[in-house]
Amino acid sequence: MSSEATLAEMHEEKESSQLWFWLTLLGLFLLRVAMGFVGVSPALAQPLTFVTAAIIMGASFFALFQGAKGLWTALKGFIFIGIGVLLHGGGIILMNGLKLQGAPGVFVEVFIQMGVLIWCMGLGALVAILIKEKNLILPVAIFLAGFDAFLILTPTTPMAQIAQKNPEIVGNIGMTVPQVKVQTPDEEPKAGIVDLAYAGPADLFFAATFFVCLYRYKMKAKKTALILGPILFLYLILVMSVGIPLPALVPIGLTVLLVNAGEFKLKKDEKLAVGFVALIALGLAGFGLYKRATYKPPAEEETTLELPGGTPPPELQSQP
Repeated sequence: MSSEATLAEMHEEKESSQLWFWLTLLGLFLLRVAMGFVGVSPALAQPLTFVTAAIIMGASFFALFQGAKGLWTALKGFIFIGIGVLLHGGGIILMNGLKLQGAPGVFVEVFIQMGVLIWCMGLGALVAILIKEKNLILPVAIFLAGFDAFLILTPTTPMAQIAQKNPEIVGNIGMTVPQVKVQTPDEEPKAGIVDLAYAGPADLFFAATFFVCLYRYKMKAKKTALILGPILFLYLILVMSVGIPLPALVPIGLTVLLVNAGEFKLKKDEKLAVGFVALIALGLAGFGLYKRATYKPPAEEETTLELPGGTPPPELQSQP
């Protein structure tokens, strides 16, 4: 009888934790909407941007952390994916199809961001269900960190090119971090959201995967989240400072591994396999760092302005 009561309490606790997932999303929704309508003086804009960036980044991963506590099944994961894709994909179709701006654009854009977190939570849980043993977290986290570093740091990969030249595409499929609007007293208030930084969807759903696994195998989930939060905020500041995209799965994967290192019990052959994966990951990351350090952007072609008929413009004509 006591064991049944304990199981019931655990089930109730997990379901209440998922309530925090939805409440956190509600808080993010309200904050993002407010940022779309409220502007501040130039002196306050930058410090408030750092504050709101920390809140949005921290609350997003807090939501995934709380959602990971739930009792996950494949059906539940697919339901989350369906809801998220409906908000995310439907919002993008509305934005592009109707060319929404102003207040309608703000609300639709915020719904898009909520959809991203919901489907990433569901997909992360589905991937976690496929990880049948906690020791598998080791090679998965190591390889993903190295592969993400390769994709983002190597300047010639499609992912790096998109993130560098067309970051709005990353914003369309991933999470955005908006900046606080600047508004002077003589300006008329204008609704709109200006994005400052982006996080790809892989960062979100693999974080959700790790959180679900940590809870599923009774590892140090809470400690991992408490350490990961400040690290990701510092990482966000670094990204905004250097102005180039950086691989977020590196700090996520390393934090999961280092905090939970004592939880993994490997046999000799498993240690060899993990070591081999680590060598591959280091090779990928090292190649990406080398290509980034030695990369020289192609020189822009010089163009000469000509008038019809091949005659140079007057100011470029040679003097007699």
